[in-house]
Amino acid sequence: MVEVSVIVPIYNSGKYLRKCLLSLAGQTFSKMEVILIDDGSTDLSRYICETFCKEFSSFHYYWKENGGSSDARNMGIQKSQGKYLSFVDSDDYVDKKFIEKLWKKATEEASQLVCCGYYLDRDNKKKKMCYPKSGRIGFVDFWSQILSGEEIGNFMWNKLFERQLFDEVQFPIGRKYEDKFTLYQLADRCKGISIVAEPLYYYVFREASVVNSFGKDSACDLIDAGERLCAYIRRRYPELRVQCERHMMKEHIITVNALSKAGIFRKDALWDASRDYILKNWKWRRGLQRKFLVSAWMIRIIPCLYGRIQYWRIRK
Repeated sequence: MVEVSVIVPIYNSGKYLRKCLLSLAGQTFSKMEVILIDDGSTDLSRYICETFCKEFSSFHYYWKENGGSSDARNMGIQKSQGKYLSFVDSDDYVDKKFIEKLWKKATEEASQLVCCGYYLDRDNKKKKMCYPKSGRIGFVDFWSQILSGEEIGNFMWNKLFERQLFDEVQFPIGRKYEDKFTLYQLADRCKGISIVAEPLYYYVFREASVVNSFGKDSACDLIDAGERLCAYIRRRYPELRVQCERHMMKEHIITVNALSKAGIFRKDALWDASRDYILKNWKWRRGLQRKFLVSAWMIRIIPCLYGRIQYWRIRK
């Protein structure tokens, strides 16, 4: 019987895919399946997937026309059989006990959502990101962490979900930042959320990939997702209003940074709108992490120069 379905959306990931799939093939938990959804790849991804499926009976491969990550994940959910679902990005990899420890926590504490720590793997340097305490976490603490911290993260990939949470929730097709649009809807349906205070997921950050994929549509989706999340939290947890305001300040700083790195500077409506938001909501800068606070001051004082610095910084 399949307890956990791991869904891996794939698009031209051949360069990194073997490492990801090897980490899933080596899991210590046996009652699981791996659903590989190929979103129309044109590289060696299909060959790699089919090779793993021949060797491991728990691996299942499906090809589809390109429709984006959300469409691939939705298809993976439809094809899956597990009571629990996990999502792994095809260029990341996981600890051999990733599924075992999250599943054990979910069943022991009757939680519909379980989160673990992770390593931020950037330029072959790993930074540990981990909530300090295992066990049940209160909803106010959970959302406070989502808004202001990085240990839990507003993303899908370091988590295990009870399948029933997706009965009325789908990933938004055609939108960027689909995790941000989706996670709060799933968490809202939970009766309990638990933490495994160990880094079991390896998130590989590739700045060039992020920059190349970030455009005006991405900027609009990032802000829209943030506004929807904060509207939900203000309504359900009004005591977190200040964190919501800081979160939106941070999202607009991220937008200015990302647009600048992509070569979109001032005199662009989205760039200017995010800078205007930062200036109009200046009082909420207090409490931001130092890196965001420094960026906010530079955006305020030397906006053009700041945009050019961001653009050239990654092109050295």
